[in-house]
Amino acid sequence: MAMPLEMAMLLTKTVWFALSGWILTCLSIADEIAGSLRNREVGPPLHLA
Repeated sequence: MAMPLEMAMLLTKTVWFALSGWILTCLSIADEIAGSLRNREVGPPLHLA
């Protein structure tokens, strides 16, 4: 059974909205971490063995 085009477009927009929010959040966190490392606000991660 084929999915109507309108339903497919709605599903695509919903998935894209969810993924774009997730990607934006990850990039924001990575930017904050990189800025902190550049400004020496935090040290490099420790390797606990």
